[in-house]
Amino acid sequence: MLKKPRTATAIIALSLTIATPAQATPAYYQQTITGSTLAQCNTAGSQLAQQKRAEGYLVTWTGCGYQNFAYVGVVGWSD
Repeated sequence: MLKKPRTATAIIALSLTIATPAQATPAYYQQTITGSTLAQCNTAGSQLAQQKRAEGYLVTWTGCGYQNFAYVGVVGWSD
């Protein structure tokens, strides 16, 4: 009789170990880039995007646009 509970416990522990990594979600970050000229903004955004790519992140960078009397862009990255 003692062998059955031990076998059941081992199977449950194994299934929990396998299911845990699949539930992890990647972290997502973003940083706003601003500049007084379009060139300054795009240069700063491109440099940050290159830095994050070099660190191994997946990066999203589309460039800057004019908003509220300044040039603004967003660099996003995730695991």
